[in-house]
Amino acid sequence: MMHLTVHIALDDQTVENGALHYIPGSHRWTRNGNPLPVTDFNFKDMESIKTILTEEERAAFKPVCGNLKKGEASFHHPLAVHGSYGNRSSTKRRAAVLNYFADGVYSDTDEELLKGSTVPKGQKMEGQFYPLVYDPVWAT
Repeated sequence: MMHLTVHIALDDQTVENGALHYIPGSHRWTRNGNPLPVTDFNFKDMESIKTILTEEERAAFKPVCGNLKKGEASFHHPLAVHGSYGNRSSTKRRAAVLNYFADGVYSDTDEELLKGSTVPKGQKMEGQFYPLVYDPVWAT
């Protein structure tokens, strides 16, 4: 996998205000050798993803709360099942999310990746919204 997701807490994140939860080991869940099709559905909450899980996956579905403090970050595998529950508090739970791709990654879809941004299937991920962050040549 040539992709890494970074979740940065802009406010303290708690169970009460809908902190991000992760399902340990879920990055290995597949369907016919392909990643779990979580982007094919519109899940309204963390529990609704169970509708596409096998009995074994449902048994392993034990969300772990990130509980990040303002300014802290978590890094996760892009295929890890993650999400949040509703905010049941009066406090905000804001975050910034960064997705890093290795140089040389190509788009696998013609669909919009970000609002107003498409990279045609087969084209290299680059440009205004997908800048090169680090080039080993810069260190020489």
